[in-house]
Amino acid sequence: CTPRNRARSVMFSASDTPIDLLLSRAREIDGVAVLSTALVVMGAYGVMFVAAAGSPFARAVLFKTGLFARALAHMALSREKSGWPKNRPDPAVALDVSSGDVVSVKRVIFVRHGESTWNEIFNRGFNFRFPLRLFEGLMSELLLLFTKSSFFVDSPLSDYGYEQARELRRFLRDYDGDAAGAAFDAARKSEGGKSTAGSDAFTAARRARRVADADALAGKKSTSIIVSSNLRRAVATTALGFWDRLARTGEKIYVLSCMQEIARNVDTCALAGARECPALHGIESKVEDINNTPMGRMIVGDSGSVVGLNTHFNVGNKPIGRVGFGGLLEFAEWCSAQDAECIIAGGHSLWFKEFFKAFLDRDASKKDLAARKKIVNCGVVGFTLTHVKHPRHGDVYRVDPESVDSVYGGFAR
Repeated sequence: CTPRNRARSVMFSASDTPIDLLLSRAREIDGVAVLSTALVVMGAYGVMFVAAAGSPFARAVLFKTGLFARALAHMALSREKSGWPKNRPDPAVALDVSSGDVVSVKRVIFVRHGESTWNEIFNRGFNFRFPLRLFEGLMSELLLLFTKSSFFVDSPLSDYGYEQARELRRFLRDYDGDAAGAAFDAARKSEGGKSTAGSDAFTAARRARRVADADALAGKKSTSIIVSSNLRRAVATTALGFWDRLARTGEKIYVLSCMQEIARNVDTCALAGARECPALHGIESKVEDINNTPMGRMIVGDSGSVVGLNTHFNVGNKPIGRVGFGGLLEFAEWCSAQDAECIIAGGHSLWFKEFFKAFLDRDASKKDLAARKKIVNCGVVGFTLTHVKHPRHGDVYRVDPESVDSVYGGFAR
């Protein structure tokens, strides 16, 4: 036994605490070796930075190393679900104000994205197929090493996700106020049951909302705008689902970074920077019967496709210190400030669920399905958002629990 080993055996006695062991290990670290290694890495990165001026290969490597460094740092350090204000008033206080204190009443329709490549690997269960799916994902990421795309970071739609978006388009293509009213009446007739004055009024209000939502989705009879998160899977789902409307009207999808998903996984980090368009290259190849679509008002833009994107409200990827509630509140404020009567928003399951939890009445948020369950892939759910000026609490936003309607897909069981 060497003197060094004897010293270690004495140093790591049973009475030592974990802190003692950690400090002892730290004393054994060769500071010169650590410093020299750090200098070598920094030097290599500096050389790569200089070479990036004239080498596409160096630029790609530099971009990818920075991308994964930021994504992994976010995964390790993000605390998006903490830091929310604890003294928020119950949204139900909005019922206490007079009509003169109501700033706006908007209809909002959430549209969840289709299955992403991240979902495909990690959300299909950890069974015997999982290692194969993970291997395929890693190989796909490796093939994208020298590009500015990624399989895991800001994960795009999977093949099944594209099919879900196409199915949504088929539904929306034939869905308008007349179709919604007929479907509602048929469902009520099949359910049967007795009617009362109260139930008839409630049913009539639900039917009116369904008809209005359908016309808004189709871009008819009311003013509506389409918005999306700045993540690729949300923009792609929104573009495919509303393809016929976008081709007919030539309108642009507003990209809102405040709708970026609330989670620490790397798939929630955005590739598109401030004022940049999320990439939609090749999305036309995913559209059924594209030659039969009147696309005269669609031109190729910065997104790499004929889908127009308005990126004025995209401030880029979320910072590590982001507080999730801030994005929810920003979206509510944005909706209230719009002239449109209805805002159709493509986004993410956790973000949607947190929005309902934040702005439903406190009692309703504990039991309402919208605050407890995720919207299914490509599910469509509408609700009424009211903004009031409360004399004591200031600006208050409230989701009316009775206004939440499942249009397509609904919530997971």
